[in-house]
Amino acid sequence: MSTRARSSIPQFRVRVPAKVVASLRGKRVLLSLGTERPFIKVVKIGNDVSFSLETDDRLLAEARQANALDHLRRLFELTEAEPVSFSHKALVALSGEAYRIYNEIHSDSPGEPGPWSYHKALHRAALEGRIQSPPPAALMPNEAANTMEIFGEGNLTAAVNALPAGQFDSLEERFGLIGDWVLIRQRVHLAQSDRRRFLHLVGTAALDAGWQLRRNAEGDYSPDPKAQRFPSIESVTAIRPKQKITDLFDAWWQEARATGRSKKTHDVYKGAIDRLIKHLGHDDADRVTEQDMLAFKDARLKVVTAKSLKDGDLPGIRSVFGWAVDNRKLSKNPANAIKIKTEKKIRTRSKGFTDQEAGAIFNACLGYARKPKEDAKTAAAKRWAPLIAAYTGCRIAEALQLRKEDVREEAGRHVFDLNPLAGSIKSGTYRLVPVHQHLIALGLLRFVEESGDGPLFAKGSYKRVVDFVRTVVTDGRVQPNHGWRHRFKTISRNLGMDHRIVDCIQGHAPRTAGEDYGDVSIQAMARAIAAIPRIVTKRST
Repeated sequence: MSTRARSSIPQFRVRVPAKVVASLRGKRVLLSLGTERPFIKVVKIGNDVSFSLETDDRLLAEARQANALDHLRRLFELTEAEPVSFSHKALVALSGEAYRIYNEIHSDSPGEPGPWSYHKALHRAALEGRIQSPPPAALMPNEAANTMEIFGEGNLTAAVNALPAGQFDSLEERFGLIGDWVLIRQRVHLAQSDRRRFLHLVGTAALDAGWQLRRNAEGDYSPDPKAQRFPSIESVTAIRPKQKITDLFDAWWQEARATGRSKKTHDVYKGAIDRLIKHLGHDDADRVTEQDMLAFKDARLKVVTAKSLKDGDLPGIRSVFGWAVDNRKLSKNPANAIKIKTEKKIRTRSKGFTDQEAGAIFNACLGYARKPKEDAKTAAAKRWAPLIAAYTGCRIAEALQLRKEDVREEAGRHVFDLNPLAGSIKSGTYRLVPVHQHLIALGLLRFVEESGDGPLFAKGSYKRVVDFVRTVVTDGRVQPNHGWRHRFKTISRNLGMDHRIVDCIQGHAPRTAGEDYGDVSIQAMARAIAAIPRIVTKRST
């Protein structure tokens, strides 16, 4: 609370959160700040909400301050919440709050019958569509002037009945403020499709309250049978809107992208989600059961290996459903029902290329002749990508996304800038790797110099390079591209290199917090790269 200059009356003021101010700006909000000493305000939202608390009683001002702050905070939270739908019974229960607030404020001191007659006339005329642009329903009725302007000074019932019904839809104008008060109080972000029906119920409840308070004003305090028609507010249960699996994926990706997940991860996970939806035959996340997931597992194992399912489809599906559970959109993750144990793979040879295989690949690359109608950048990928991988231990995909500007001089050395700006880098972090002298001797820098700006190799050439290398090394026990990474690590160990320098060259994370201290310089990496022996080829240079 604060006070203005030369005033003892405290002011309420709260800043509207930046994330909701645009959607709330200009909205009018009804505040009911106490029933024993009623204090009703209608405020308009801008960058902040401010008004006089209209009392110099400190305790009373603090109570009004707390009530207003609680109500507005509920509104700010609801603005970002997902809208929900309700059954007719639940909407009637909610509308009972409008009936109760009128009685809480006025039942002990209802005043004269007249104001309630005016109040009821405007309510009924709006509910029946007989008047256009009525004033908003007030919790403190003082509507004689408005009523007489619309209906004249004669019999109100006859005047209302004289206007044709069903001409206008003025529920929002008459009951919108009090309807919003109920929803904010009950922390409900009501779906727009339910709003008109709800406002009609609120109007009916307010009309019933007007009848009861008029009877009270006339001295009749007998129980109102209509007060019993409202179900308990505790019985209100939202009808959750259908949650699409694709919507959960989109929401997961929005967060994952902000935390640095790669486009490649997006594409892999999206493929898994699409396959699941195709198998299910629907896109309803709430309908997915553990049995559905087990059936999906059985279906996938008919077309892929257990390892492909475990490492390909399941991580994406588990991540998306797990995110939904963490964000309280689902109660459990059905994908956790899938348990896959893969047999331990028997290794019968090294994961890296042998010297003979490396030489054979180099010979094939150096001797590759561009095929008729083949894209020049595809042919270049087959020639240079395996050679770059051999002397850097990088992933083939990292070599294939190099741009002309990514091969440059740094600290007096020619380097490859393997950078996320060019494409997917698994670690999400760029690294500079010195160029081996053998690559320079084979004409790599000349190739780069003569290339146009942008990517050096054709987009989508990964599989073509894989297939090309597989024609040279047909042993299925070694991966045609990843074999270079294993070979590079083996050679570096044989030479007794500092493993932190080798990990930095290959983009492997430090194994301990201590290893992450300090930098690995280009000079240190250049010495390591220079120590890698040249691969012997038929045309060794």
